[in-house]
Amino acid sequence: MKTKSLVIKTKKKIFGALIGRNLSKFKGSGLDFKEFREYVYGEDSKKIDWKISAKIQKPLVKEYDEERELRIIIAVLKSGSLHFGSVMFKSELCAQVISMLSFAAMNEDNRVQPVFIGKTKKIFKPSKNTKSVYAFADYALNTKYLQEDYTQRDIEFLNSFKKSILFVIGDFFKPVDLSVLKHETYAVIIRDRFEENPKFQGNTEIVDPVTLNTVNVNFSKAAVSKLKKQISQNDTAFARHCKKHKIPFVKIYTDEEPVYKLIKLLR
Repeated sequence: MKTKSLVIKTKKKIFGALIGRNLSKFKGSGLDFKEFREYVYGEDSKKIDWKISAKIQKPLVKEYDEERELRIIIAVLKSGSLHFGSVMFKSELCAQVISMLSFAAMNEDNRVQPVFIGKTKKIFKPSKNTKSVYAFADYALNTKYLQEDYTQRDIEFLNSFKKSILFVIGDFFKPVDLSVLKHETYAVIIRDRFEENPKFQGNTEIVDPVTLNTVNVNFSKAAVSKLKKQISQNDTAFARHCKKHKIPFVKIYTDEEPVYKLIKLLR
């Protein structure tokens, strides 16, 4: 799919879905705590923080600044396995998710910064200009994924950014530890149903998307069953990890409409 068509399509979907809805994660409380100051006679006594005031025997009032815009980082785990899809490439679904999250965040006047991590990194400048979404989507669609891979160190690299709302997008076939992240983290798993339930039969030549080495595999019923079991175990372990560390997550397949799953994730 061409970048312009994808962006226009996702823009219509996200703003159509946002009618009458509030993506609360992209909205702050409106105020940011600044400091305590002494109460001035005549002020509304409701502003007094009685708990702190009692400790120091002096009435204190909380001062607030207007809350600054939220920082939104969308991190993509680049891997060769994103260059796959039976309905559409997972990389195309990734571009859709980036576009939808970007439009939703920018609609609340927040800056968005996509970061692609792996053997080669691409770090976009934070932007609240919706025209930037074209550049985000274009890179997601056209960057090289084959021979790419990421490590736990790449995950930890995300801590070099200021504390943000962080979306980590990938197919998560490799175990990773997201608990090390200092950000308010959300995981978006992108999959194709075919890779979880392959329909191959007999001897099939497959290509490793990272090394590009080819290997002949006999996809017997037992082999397919073993593969499905391994994927299920990995997914269960990742779900357990996310729940333990209170990291919201969602899985989106290439044959699904992502917008409603993203809205549910952000509730």
